[in-house]
Amino acid sequence: MAQAIGSPSWSDLPPELLGLVFLLLPTRADRAFFPAVCRAWCSTVRQCRLPPPSPVPWLMLPDGSATSFPHRETFQLPDGMRYHNSCGEWLLLSRNDGSCLLMNHLTKATMPLPSLSSYSYYQEPVEAPEDYIPRYYRIRGNSWLDNKDISNISVRSLVVCSTRLVAAIVAVGPLGTIALCRPGATAWSVSAQDECWWLSRMVFFQGKLYALNRVAGHNDDLIAVDIVDEHDSDEPRVSRIECVIEGASLPSCLELSTIRTHYLIESNGTLLMIRRRFSHKSQDWSDVVCCSKFEVFEADIEEHLWAEVRTLGTNQALFLGQGSSSAVHVSPYDLSRNCIFFLDDCTNLLIEKTTKYCRVYDMKDEKIYSPLPMVSWKSERVPATWIFSQGETCEAANSTGGFTGNCGT
Repeated sequence: MAQAIGSPSWSDLPPELLGLVFLLLPTRADRAFFPAVCRAWCSTVRQCRLPPPSPVPWLMLPDGSATSFPHRETFQLPDGMRYHNSCGEWLLLSRNDGSCLLMNHLTKATMPLPSLSSYSYYQEPVEAPEDYIPRYYRIRGNSWLDNKDISNISVRSLVVCSTRLVAAIVAVGPLGTIALCRPGATAWSVSAQDECWWLSRMVFFQGKLYALNRVAGHNDDLIAVDIVDEHDSDEPRVSRIECVIEGASLPSCLELSTIRTHYLIESNGTLLMIRRRFSHKSQDWSDVVCCSKFEVFEADIEEHLWAEVRTLGTNQALFLGQGSSSAVHVSPYDLSRNCIFFLDDCTNLLIEKTTKYCRVYDMKDEKIYSPLPMVSWKSERVPATWIFSQGETCEAANSTGGFTGNCGT
């Protein structure tokens, strides 16, 4: 269509206005095509002063090295240290003698913890619905945790609830249980009456632990865990476990050739569950797609339902990993807003890749990008994990006390 007589050309728009338009473009593709419109627009992009990129959490690799972005700062764990998982800014480490500690890699503060092979069993029964978990998923007792070789024990989830309480999902093989301890204690506190479940993720939210539990034939259920945390007792314990949202309430995956994993995080005073779906094209799983889709659901605990979330908002990004996951505040102009950063670290695929990467899923266009192509690592039993600094996470436990206070004292 011919341009109207007397109307200004698109190339004559003021650079200040063009710069504002460029900052508000929602996708990477839009920003890539913007300078191709004309020379004036290309010049505006060159002169436009973009806000500095929002900080990305540190990435701890299986070899004990860690790096930050975009400044590429690095650090290495001390000799003789092995990491098992992380929570916020805290790394769970073990020494060659089997002793464990939490370490803040920025302040170098430490907090002594019991060895992963040391457990104290309390006899009080844990209240739980009798018909909740099928019988063939139950293994009475936790004698399997009495394993002196901590290399056989995995820590699937770590939660620093407060300066007085640390919780973890510990497992040997596919089944796990909830272990509690006080910093400086000599043993983890575990129920002698509790069953071992398919527990995978856990967060501390509004005074309770919440975790995901796999039930055969369903998505993961959300369970709430009540804790008896008496100030005059050295043995915190689980008193009740309740299923608050059944995984069957989630929309089902229609694709038959799909496997999935789930993540659980707190974000702005709510619980989010993220479902990550993998797919393949052949029967022998020789062409597994790294990731086909992410879906985000918010927990409606009152209605016992998951509600799907289509957007994370303009100032939030999610960082997901088999170890630590969190929601992080970002700049409204940052392209990481409304995005999900994830580690190529899933170990339940039939075809295990030898080299791992970090990627990002953009919820705006539902596409996957490789924002950090220079970062890769070899597949190991202990996966890579995110390390979050204080102030990065969204409402990082203002209501729970999870990441506040000087936990290193």
